[in-house]
Amino acid sequence: MTPKRILVTGAAGFIGSGCAREFGRRGVEVVALVHRRRPAGLDGATVVQGSITQGEGPWDALAQLGPFDAAVHCAGRATDLGRFPQFRQLNVQGVVNLIQAMPRLGVARLVHVSSTDVYGLKDFSDADESTPLARRPGNPYPRSKIMAEQAVRSMLPPERYVILRPGAVWGEGDRSILPRVVDYLGHCSSVLHFGRWRGQNRWPLAHVRNVAMAAYLGACCDEAAGETYNVVDAEHTTVDQFYRLIIERFLPDRSGVPSKTLPYWVGWLAGGAGTFLSNLLHRDRPLFDPRLYSLRSGSCNLDFNGEKLRRLAAAHGEEFVTREAGLAQLRLEKPSPD
Repeated sequence: MTPKRILVTGAAGFIGSGCAREFGRRGVEVVALVHRRRPAGLDGATVVQGSITQGEGPWDALAQLGPFDAAVHCAGRATDLGRFPQFRQLNVQGVVNLIQAMPRLGVARLVHVSSTDVYGLKDFSDADESTPLARRPGNPYPRSKIMAEQAVRSMLPPERYVILRPGAVWGEGDRSILPRVVDYLGHCSSVLHFGRWRGQNRWPLAHVRNVAMAAYLGACCDEAAGETYNVVDAEHTTVDQFYRLIIERFLPDRSGVPSKTLPYWVGWLAGGAGTFLSNLLHRDRPLFDPRLYSLRSGSCNLDFNGEKLRRLAAAHGEEFVTREAGLAQLRLEKPSPD
């Protein structure tokens, strides 16, 4: 089935805007739900402003634009800072509200964008979609993502949903992680790593165009219904290699900066202070890095298997954006405001 009309929630965000543009490039009519700001590059989309967490929300306006072959749900709180009630409202109640509105909007299928963080932060080796989810996630972000997945499965029959679990999403349009990484690498005297892996652990990159392609396949492929897919790039990239690639792309004069590994507890002290102060000040972006969650994720071997999605893509003639092509297209965007 080739979708004709798609609803994308969170279309002002990095992943949401990437999905909206991808569907538009494929000739699909896009209705983009945004909370506050209208992003650039969605000139062909119908933009509706509203929140899926408040009262009646935008359902009347969206119902007039339906029915929809699928809703790609990208809206939510995408940070590891904050308190759980904030995450529960946006990441859990938001998807519950959308599912309850699906009959009213005429949405045939939900493509829910989750995260590989639902598996927890520990060392993995070729972990596929059957890997158990974290039992006691220590951060509200993965906890809310697990609860959101549970809501999708309990409220919808398998033929009505697809779940995507992207890794660390990167690529054009990133106004959050990349500017911070470039700023850090531009001022550091050495590339710091913490713990036993010494920077040789896998960083599970997922190019935003690959995530958008996965959303397209989830919306149109009958065999995808009821399935869950890890979304990671085909190439394995270590944490140190990722930093080196960014230096080569944006800071070639610093290519000789050495790598240095410190004990994990040193990073834990700094990360604990940064996380505590950032939460105390109710910030969505940290006062400084590393914070505890990013420290942990950068110190674990997050080796996830994306073969299931690659088989689906190959069966439908789709190709992944390569790391080389993604780096060539990468542009340094102005950081997003707090």
